[in-house]
Amino acid sequence: MKKISIVSFFYLIMLSMPAFTMGFGMYGTSGYGKVDMLKLVNFASDYRVDYSTENFLYGGGLLLESGNESEGYHNRFKMGLEGSTTFAGRNSYRRLIRAKIENVFAFRVAGTDRFRFWIGPLLGVNLLTGLINTTRSDQWSSERKNSTLALAQSAAAFGLYYIYFDRIWKRTAGVFIPVGIATGINIKLGESAALTLEGGFRFGFYYLRNGGINYEGYVNAGFIFGVI
Repeated sequence: MKKISIVSFFYLIMLSMPAFTMGFGMYGTSGYGKVDMLKLVNFASDYRVDYSTENFLYGGGLLLESGNESEGYHNRFKMGLEGSTTFAGRNSYRRLIRAKIENVFAFRVAGTDRFRFWIGPLLGVNLLTGLINTTRSDQWSSERKNSTLALAQSAAAFGLYYIYFDRIWKRTAGVFIPVGIATGINIKLGESAALTLEGGFRFGFYYLRNGGINYEGYVNAGFIFGVI
């Protein structure tokens, strides 16, 4: 029954698609930002910046653009993967990536038949994952540490080193929920293709081991094919 429902859902989508103007394509992206990790002060509702981390972003993905040109509004929906290199942070990461969906509500502000300048608000959700440099002492419960030390009584020094000092890489996960503003231009290359350039600023709640606020600027470049 569930399979029938899913097939019916996609069948309805395909029937509805001719009613909308739509283009699809790919984009590449890069950016730079800063995360302020926050710390609760005195168990009250006040927070202060505990430490900050800078991030260099790179990646790409798929772009769907739909809308009605006569009304001056297009919807830009992106799905992508981005890698991140962190600097100046308290924690070290390996293979830090984000899987994202992001939508820009793009309103035309100027243009001609070939060029379209637009601007609009941005909203998205990013799922974060990476390997963090830590120790077993930070990750294990006290019961597990005590049982491991009990087993290592004949080699107590090794057991203490193994738990408290030996560095390990542990996978962690988090989320980034951005809002922001984006602007850009679409340049028609023919009847069914266009070059698209986009830049913007986004910020929002960020959680990876600790909670904080992320601020970042970015640029995108890509191509759109189909009816645009």
